[in-house]
Amino acid sequence: MLATMISDPTDPVRALWERMNHRDWDSVARLLDGGFQAIWPQTGERIASPANYVGLNRTYPGDWKIAVKTVDATAEGAVARIHISNGEEDVYAVGFYRVMGGKILSAEEYFADAGTPPYDRSDWVERL
Repeated sequence: MLATMISDPTDPVRALWERMNHRDWDSVARLLDGGFQAIWPQTGERIASPANYVGLNRTYPGDWKIAVKTVDATAEGAVARIHISNGEEDVYAVGFYRVMGGKILSAEEYFADAGTPPYDRSDWVERL
């Protein structure tokens, strides 16, 4: 009985990114708890509501395609690795999500542009 009451916390996080890729904004909104907030530490921004999160993503410039690389369960929800591209630019995202009862309560998301290494590290690394 208990097992049927506990939902997989990775499901709403994977669905979030897949629905954003399909521009299904109403479905994205339904995945977010009413008190949802997101933090983007790199740019020092807080997105204070589900409506603001959906609005920001809906109006983000460009025709971006999203590929979900991994979504793994954590103690409080899930962590996701995402690849985002518009065909000319590539962005990698990592997000940490608190999930309860099939709803995303909060997100902390980090975005990084793809690029070349800042200096020659070829003695120690292999390029992907």
